[in-house]
Order: sequence, then C-alpha cells, then structure tokens
Amino acid sequence: MAHQWDGFYAAYMTSTSGQGFGLFIFQNGTIVGADPMGVRFDGTFDEVLADGLFGTLKVTVPPNGTVIQGASSGPNGMSYDVDIAVEGGPTPDSVVRQETPLGPVNIKFELLRKLA
Repeated sequence: MAHQWDGFYAAYMTSTSGQGFGLFIFQNGTIVGADPMGVRFDGTFDEVLADGLFGTLKVTVPPNGTVIQGASSGPNGMSYDVDIAVEGGPTPDSVVRQETPLGPVNIKFELLRKLA
C-alpha cells in the first residue's frame, strides 16, 4: 500500500551544536537513511490519514563521531531510538522539531522524487 510520504528526501537538520544533512527513503512503512558522517537511520512508520506520520527510528552513529546535538559517540559508537511524530503530510518548506534522547533536532524534509 502506497503512502503519501513514499519517496526520496533530502533532510536538512540543525540542533544545539551544529547542522547536517542526510538522504532518506520512505517506502511502504519503512524509513532508511544516512548522512555524510556515516550515521545510519532505520525505522518504520504509519500514516494516520491527514493526521501525519508516526513511527520509530533507530539512529546508529559510528565510532568517534560527534552528532549535531553535541554528543560524542565514543570509541564503540552509539545508537538510540527516536519516536517520530510529524503532523500532517509532507509539505514544502515545513520544518519539523523532533525530540531525541540527545536533544531537539529541527528537520526540513525536501522531496527529491516520489516513488512510482
């Protein structure tokens, strides 16, 4: 079953200690993404009609990295889960504030291409 979020996205992210970007694919309830530092994103989502997108995302940071919230991943790397809640559908220029265990992140999703 296709979702209105299904597609390839650029994500522009800012937080308390920096900014970054990543690429994401949303397809049939699955989210997969990565950023240039090697952080990986893997999760699932559900859409509730016009209410939005809700799900869980596992964030995996490679060893000796520093995330945009300012935390270091240490010699063993780290991973943490984030509950996702995005009100409404994907709209151009909307910025989503996402709370994470390491602090808030503001994300602007830009649709690059819908999935056929």
